[in-house]
Amino acid sequence: KQWYQRRVRGACKNGKDLLGSVTIRGHIYNDPELFSLEDLCSVKDRSMMESLRPIVTSWLQHVDNCGLCRGKGFICELCARKEVIYPFQLTTVFQCQMCWTCFHQSCFSGTCPKCARIQSRRTLSQEVDPAPQEILSN
Repeated sequence: KQWYQRRVRGACKNGKDLLGSVTIRGHIYNDPELFSLEDLCSVKDRSMMESLRPIVTSWLQHVDNCGLCRGKGFICELCARKEVIYPFQLTTVFQCQMCWTCFHQSCFSGTCPKCARIQSRRTLSQEVDPAPQEILSN
């Protein structure tokens, strides 16, 4: 979740100010898969979660109120809701691993409509404009 939030904030000049106020060990933000023994102990005793909660809350408020950060969000094309959704909303959002488009998990049925459109266009363009090898063989 932090990795996604860092990507959204990295595009915002104001989001960089938020990172400057962080007092948690920097490697947690730079490489979310790298943990020290101290980090693992603080995860187990839940102290890491308590120390990260106010930081994550302030970042989420920033993303909700910042036009640049909101512009990095997605609108679910499968429903009529106009709320902006983000890949870091892990419990409610599904992100396609092929095209990176986001959908509400409750809306997603297993087939990404954007990937289906892209595949349909590729198929159509191959039918209309055959590859040079096909022209030479005929």
